[in-house]
Formats: sequence, structure tokens, C-alpha cells
Amino acid sequence: MAGGLASRMGECKILLPLAGKSALEQIVTRMRKGGAGEILVVTGGYAERIHDEASRLNCRAVHNPAFRSGMFSSVLTGVAALPADADAFFFLPADTPLIKPSTYRSLIEAYAEARGGVQVVYPTFMGNRTHPPLIARALAEPILAWSGEGGLRGLLESGRVMGMEVATADRGSSLDMDTPADYEALKAYAEREWLPDDDECAELLRVARTPEPVVRHMMRVAETAEKLRAALASKGLVLDGRLLRAACLLHDIAKGRKDHEASGARMLAARGYRAVAAAVAAHKDLPEKRFLGEAELLYLADKLIDGDAPSSLESRMVRMAIRFAKDEEALDAARRRIARAAEIQKRVENVMGRKIGDIIYPAR
Repeated sequence: MAGGLASRMGECKILLPLAGKSALEQIVTRMRKGGAGEILVVTGGYAERIHDEASRLNCRAVHNPAFRSGMFSSVLTGVAALPADADAFFFLPADTPLIKPSTYRSLIEAYAEARGGVQVVYPTFMGNRTHPPLIARALAEPILAWSGEGGLRGLLESGRVMGMEVATADRGSSLDMDTPADYEALKAYAEREWLPDDDECAELLRVARTPEPVVRHMMRVAETAEKLRAALASKGLVLDGRLLRAACLLHDIAKGRKDHEASGARMLAARGYRAVAAAVAAHKDLPEKRFLGEAELLYLADKLIDGDAPSSLESRMVRMAIRFAKDEEALDAARRRIARAAEIQKRVENVMGRKIGDIIYPAR
């Protein structure tokens, strides 16, 4: 939906640059990766410029000559131009460009699983509906016949439409750029989109149905790792705090599933969080490296927290020995992991010139 005049922005929003692409190219690239077919761009103001960019991106531009009468006229223009073989369509305002491909995929999958039982699938973030809804083709005629009262939302919320919600854990689905300040915030988000913030981490854990005791463990691991990161930074070893925190808060997201570290990594990589996924994949068995990085601090902090309580590596090994007394293979694996953590702990202590306990639990 690119039919407005962008009066609050003062320039054509859908052509503004975002992370090296126009906003329209961001939309189109993500939609196609997410499984969308033909993409229609409804134009009004700035029609010629938008048409040129849409053509470059192999999209079909559909002009709404009545665009000054309001957004619903552009809705009608777009719906009337839908391909005959479309099963359903996404409805996306042009000023919401940074939606993850995984969000489109999850909506398509939910719609398919509903087997005609719903007419609209709404994405949500932090419990609030966001963009874009996926709307059944069967609603095209009711939309075209709608009086226009309340716009498209008026029809969808009229009580005549069966809908469902899908939590997407995608902050981008809730961010628009109505104003220059919004645009600056969106650009900042685009630069760090590959790292989930705390709210996105919390939503990811809810979507994955990670048990609460596991969530508490990960929070304690994140607190411990942050103390280590801050201490190392004071000695000139600077690590990415946001990457470290996200990896700590999500490392056991798939706990309880077979090969939970690999399963969790796949979940995160599918949403574009590849750096976090790499650390999560290695948090149980960490490959040997010659330097301290975010994955190493996660690995060590995870071994220093038993459940949601602090533990020394020595105490952790004693408990492992009791737990796996009758399983020599599992006990050997535990010994290797604790020994690997001890190597990392020694590196941290060598950098800091003090014991790990003094770093994590400084005297008050």
C-alpha cells in the first residue's frame, strides 16, 4: 500500500533507503523469501517514481486515481487487481518494511493448517496485533462491497470474519515510519536486526514454550556472562554485549527436545539470528579456539550456573559424578565439558589477574 502522500514524512517513504536498499526493495525481498507470490504495489502520490522502482523489482504497480479520498480507496484498488488464482493475500502498509521472512512463512503455515477454518491470520508481537494480516481470497468480494466505514479494519473487526492470531516474535512487524523520527528509529533497528532484544527473546521463548525453570536458568547465565564481559572490557577485551546477552537468554530455548542445542540453533537461524544460533549450537560442546569470544563466555557462564543457582566448576563436577555414576559414557562427556570450561575460566582469570569468584561475586 503506497498510495498516500506521506505528508508527515515529507517525502516518498517507500523509496527511502534502509540498510542499503529502498524500503520497497526490503519489502519485496522479504516477502519473496517468506513465500509470497505476485506482489502488487498500489500507487497514488509519487506514482511515477514508485512505478519505476516496482518495475525494477519485477512487481506490478496498480494506480489508484482516487488516492486522495483515503486509504480504503487504495485497498479497493489492490483487492480488485488480485490475481484470479490467489488463495490469500497479505495486506501491508508501505511504511512497515522490515518484517522478517519467517513472519510471512509462519502466517502462511498457520493459514494452511487451519484448512479454511479462518479467514484472516493476524501476526502479533508482545500480545498486540501487527502487520501484515494474511487475508483469505474469499473476503475479496465482501471487501469490495463494504461501505468503507472504519476502512478495512472496520470490516475485519465487524464480527463477520473468522480470525486467528500467530505470535511472531518479530519487532519489525510493529515498527513503521510515519515521521522522520520513526524513520531514524527504523534505520537504527535495521543495523542490529540480526540480534534480538530482550522483548524479542522473551517472545521467542513463549513461542517455543520453553519451561519457566529453564528461562530462569538462562536469565542467571546472562547475568553471570555480563559480569565477565564487563570485567574483560575493563582490560581492553571488548565483546558484543547484545550478542552475548541474546545467546545467553536463548541458549536452552529448545531444552527438552532431542539435541536441544542444534534444535534451538535451527529455530533461531530460521528467523535470521545466525550469530546467536552459532553460539547456541556450541553451548554444550564448544569447539577449541585460541581466543575468548561471546560463545566462550556463554559456555563458561552456563557451567557456573546449576539450575538457577551459582556453582563452581568443581562442585558441578561432583554432582555430575553422582548423577552419571552408572553411565561411564555420559560421565566422560561431562568431564570433557567441565575441563573445557576450566580452560576458559583460566583464560579469563589470566586476563583479569584475579579469580573468577572475585569477578562474579565481588566482596560487598
